[in-house]
Amino acid sequence: MMDRPDLNPEAPTTPLQVPWARRRAPVLVGAAATFTAIVIVLLATTVIRGSWGGWDSATPPSDGRGSTLPITVDGDRIVRGGEPWWFLGYNSFVWSGNCGNDDERMSAEDIDDWFSTMRDDGHGAVRLFFFEGWDIERLDAAVESAKRHGLYVTITLDDAIAGCGTNDKDEAWFADQAERDAYEQHMTTLLERYRGESTIAWFEYFNEPDPDLDELRDFYDEMGAAAASVDPDRLFASGTIAPYDSPGSYRNVHESEGVDIASLHEYDENEVESNHGPDALAGAAGKPVIVGEFGLYASPDGGDCERSFTERAEQIRAKAQAYTSGAGYAGALAWAWQPGGDDDCEYGNLDEDTASQDVLRSFSP
Repeated sequence: MMDRPDLNPEAPTTPLQVPWARRRAPVLVGAAATFTAIVIVLLATTVIRGSWGGWDSATPPSDGRGSTLPITVDGDRIVRGGEPWWFLGYNSFVWSGNCGNDDERMSAEDIDDWFSTMRDDGHGAVRLFFFEGWDIERLDAAVESAKRHGLYVTITLDDAIAGCGTNDKDEAWFADQAERDAYEQHMTTLLERYRGESTIAWFEYFNEPDPDLDELRDFYDEMGAAAASVDPDRLFASGTIAPYDSPGSYRNVHESEGVDIASLHEYDENEVESNHGPDALAGAAGKPVIVGEFGLYASPDGGDCERSFTERAEQIRAKAQAYTSGAGYAGALAWAWQPGGDDDCEYGNLDEDTASQDVLRSFSP
């Protein structure tokens, strides 16, 4: 799983490591009230537009084109069919059966059932991890299912954080030519296999690489050139978290010609737009910014947790408004669709949260 900032709004925002398995949240008294106050202030200053008190759960009508239209980039906008595009959806690292606890791993049938519940108006998307050595037939099936259900897929090629069969992407990893060659082969295999497949919106080099590593920019330059020689139309996202410490390093990574889309991950649960959002936009080198992950702890009734499912759904709607309407942003993906687990208070229980599912399915800016 991902780093997330400290939940205490009075404390400095620093990343905290969250393990791959789901983790129960510490109880935060007053978090929902703090968030509500922030939303009121933001609405008063027009940082976000529109009302978020309630929603219509009806799925917006399909335009009949689903994910058949290729996704492109024009300046700081992502474009679909010649029009600026926004998206909403989910993350999953357990979807393929290659990762996660035994009760979390999903079958191909589970994936198809999940995709059938999502919006099919051309604005739905899922971010799927797919690492070297994972089951390619499962990825084929997921892409075909997404196509049937009018969804776009983004594929994260590797993890910069050790876990799930991967290792840390540190100086030693980047200095190891065998590791670099294996990565390039994995990337090339997928580029060739899915050349011209419009259902895949873009690839992502890594999940949460460290932009402060000097080697990362050079790697993106090199892999971007290699990818362009195979499929020059395929977009690539950076997969970065947020410019926590070094905005200059964050910008340097996104100035790479191998990067088309800048990435921000945020777990700022008591904010609408993340406090790191402005720095991410400024460091995106004129490219669109996606919120590749955002997470909110919740339980069905809010007991022993920061919020209930209903309260989380309201916050998701507010964040969706900010990340689909704000200049420079293109959309956001919630963490996570992760069946199983034995804790009520989690990020990854969106599979049980019908209120949040309704927002992600029906929201329109």
